[in-house]
Amino acid sequence: MKNKLDYLYDNAFTIPFDDSSKLVFISDVHRGDGTYFDSLLPNANIYITALKYYLRNGYTYIEVGDGDELWKNKNFNEIAYTYEEVFKIFNKYKKKDNIYIIYGNHDIIKRNKKFKDIQENALKKIGADYGREFLKFIEDIEFYPGLNMLYTPLNEKFLVTHGNQMDFGNNELWFVSRFLVRYIWKFLFGIAGFRDPSSSAKNKTRRTRVDLELQNWARDNGKMLLCGHTHNSRFPGEFEPPYFNDGCCILPYAMTSIEVEGGDIALIKWSVDAQDSGVLWVKRKIIGGPRKISTFLLWAKEERLRVNRENNKKKR
Repeated sequence: MKNKLDYLYDNAFTIPFDDSSKLVFISDVHRGDGTYFDSLLPNANIYITALKYYLRNGYTYIEVGDGDELWKNKNFNEIAYTYEEVFKIFNKYKKKDNIYIIYGNHDIIKRNKKFKDIQENALKKIGADYGREFLKFIEDIEFYPGLNMLYTPLNEKFLVTHGNQMDFGNNELWFVSRFLVRYIWKFLFGIAGFRDPSSSAKNKTRRTRVDLELQNWARDNGKMLLCGHTHNSRFPGEFEPPYFNDGCCILPYAMTSIEVEGGDIALIKWSVDAQDSGVLWVKRKIIGGPRKISTFLLWAKEERLRVNRENNKKKR
């Protein structure tokens, strides 16, 4: 399983950035069908507010997997309708060439070469203009398994991927997990509040294990890593391996993101707050960092050099 991260680090599409760049990483949005089963629906206004903020301020939006809920839903018929405004905003990012989409386990079907044709045929059966913004968005966009972000001042890169590569049940056996979620756990949760035991996000033991596996990969390989998947936001401390997690968009009345701006990296929480007057507003708060991204990249570089020196000594 670790080799999949190694492969992405060596082969994934590379995006250069520097201290003038503005990047935002958001994952596990789980855009759904607008019903009780739609996990994003309670936070839709928070998410849309964040999208508009990042668009207005010139950020490049990087979605780190599970943007759309395609385990509970077979296709985009309802998602495209429910989140038409989101896809309209996406098209504005796209017009500026400021958006990249990574797929995760819940939207892994985006890697299918026929994905766009299948969605287009399904939506056109409903109506000529149905899902127009969504179809316009996917028309000529690429879906990635991961991305390398190259910090040009140091010529050092870090890997961005969903993180399900370290979760056997949600990677190699994703089709089994999808069946269980779509036809069993979805309804048991709706009727009796059962939690899906196959989900790393809803199973604390499993979530901790996956986070630890990802952190260990960053440590053992001397590489900086940014993921989603576990819904557990992480910002490493001074002496910890450079493993970041941008959390998710379906926390109670809140979502998280990771921003890179001016060479700094920070973990952000977006939440609903109430004024004394009773007015509700969406608040943006830094909950991790900011710290210089060069600090983490240099740590990774030094760690790789140290490991190489030790390996060379063993060969002598």
